[in-house]
Parts: sequence; C-alpha cells; structure tokens
Amino acid sequence: MAKKSGAQDLRIIRTQKHIKQAFYDLIKEKGFDQMTVKDITDKAMISRNTFYLHYSDKYDLLNKQCDGLMRNLFFKVGRQIHEFKNRDHTVEGVASIISYGIKTIAEDKEYYSILLSDVSSDILTTKMTDTIKSSVRYIHKDEFEINDFQLTYIVSGMTGIIKYYLTNDVDDIDEECRKFADLHLSKIIEMHKLRNQEE
Repeated sequence: MAKKSGAQDLRIIRTQKHIKQAFYDLIKEKGFDQMTVKDITDKAMISRNTFYLHYSDKYDLLNKQCDGLMRNLFFKVGRQIHEFKNRDHTVEGVASIISYGIKTIAEDKEYYSILLSDVSSDILTTKMTDTIKSSVRYIHKDEFEINDFQLTYIVSGMTGIIKYYLTNDVDDIDEECRKFADLHLSKIIEMHKLRNQEE
C-alpha cells in the first residue's frame, strides 16, 4: 500500500513539474494573457481533468508559482534576519541580508526573469513587495522607527535593485548591496544605536 502511495506522490510531482515547465515556456512563447489552459495541457501532455486537479485556472497557477518563489525567499532570508536581530546592527549586517536575498532569487533567476518580463510581472512585483515589507517590518519591529512613507521608499529601492540584478550583469552584488544599505539605511541604523545607548 505504501508503495502505491509513493508512486502516486511521484506522479503528482512529475505532473506538477511538467505543468510548471509548460507554463514558463508558454509565457516566453506567447505571453501569459494569450495562453490558455488547453495550451498548457497540450504542452505538458496531460488532460484538462488532470490540470484541474491541481489548479482552478491559469491565474491560480500563476499565483501559486509566485507564492512558491516568495515562500522560498522569505524562508531563507528569514533565517538571516533572525541571526541579524540577535547581533549588533550594522550597515554590513543589513547589506548581507539584502545580498543573501538577491542570491536566493538568483537560484530561480530564470523564473523571476520570465515572470517580470511579462504582464504577469504585476502579480510577482506585488507579492515581492509584500514579502520585502514583511521582512523589513520583522527587522524593525520594536527596534527601528520606520513609518509607512519610509518603508515604501526602502521597499521600492530593494525591488528596484532586484529587478536591475535580473536584467543586468552585476560584477559584485555584495558591494552593491553594501552601497545601497550605506546610502539608504545607515541613518536608521545609527538612530537605533543611539536610542539603545540612551536606554
């Protein structure tokens, strides 16, 4: 019985892999707006019924692909943030988190690049913005005084450098992230240090 369950699990994984590959190939070939569920099932060589066992429509598929990318990003960067919260806050520490996040994105660079080059980019950008906001809020909760205006500015900058990284060659991402953190976040970090000293 266990063997049968294992075989079913492998079939599900294989089916989802085929759907995922077909989905990204079709965005490159004709764009998200123009693709249909039939296009996806034909390319993945599965039936429509099989597709609907996993996704309600192509928008559900898009959302789940974006959610998977963001889950992986937040999980990995979250560990870095946790370590950062337990040691002295410095520009270098913040820069290392941003750099680590970009390197995590690089693991799925092809998928990010495909989604961000299409109309589907709005959904990924929104989810990426929300993920970065959650990360920044986690860092500054009860520590940094960052209002929504400042948070929007910081997140916009981070989203911008991620998109730049995905579409351009960057020789030294660690150094670029250090410059970004020094230019845009050093004052906030300094304020936090001064407040801690006063306490």
